[in-house]
Parts: sequence; structure tokens; C-alpha cells
Amino acid sequence: MKLYSAANPTEAHLLSELLRSQRIQVEVRGDALFSLKGELPLTDDSDPYVWLLDITQQHQAEKIVQEFVNQANDTSQPSWRCEHCGEENEPQFGACWQCSTAH
Repeated sequence: MKLYSAANPTEAHLLSELLRSQRIQVEVRGDALFSLKGELPLTDDSDPYVWLLDITQQHQAEKIVQEFVNQANDTSQPSWRCEHCGEENEPQFGACWQCSTAH
């Protein structure tokens, strides 16, 4: 099941790692086509997306996606430091960009 359409492959992979850290089975699809945007007449339907592999995890996955989207849209939050590796991350990231540990 298509769970989330991302603006770019990085966003799709960040969200997928966040979901996997919560033991939700997902994979990123469509990220290979992203580099062809501008060369081919691709639409928003060809953007990379996160695919939920286990439909029984839909409710839990949708809650995490909504938190991810809310964090991305909230510019009032401060940056945060990863407890695992110490890397500073922008507030919209739900997982550390350096080590993928969930926030």
C-alpha cells in the first residue's frame, strides 16, 4: 500500500528509516525515476514514495507519518541533537541524518 509520496528520495528514505526503527515493514519505491525529472515528462505520480508492506501496521504507520509531516511543517521547533551519535539535526527530521536513529 502506498503510504506516503515524498518530495525527493532523501525524504522518502528518511521516513522509511524512521518507520523501520519502529519495526514497521516498508520500502522506498520510485526513487530511481527521480533523477529523470526534467528530462522526461514525469508527473507528481512518479515521485518517490514509501510503500507499506504489512497492511496490519497501517494505523501505527499513519500516525508516525503524520508526526513526520507535522514536524516538517513546524518551523518553531529548535534543532535537536541525536542521543546516539551526537549529530545536530534540523527540527523537521524525525530520524538522525547521520545514523538514522529515531528522534
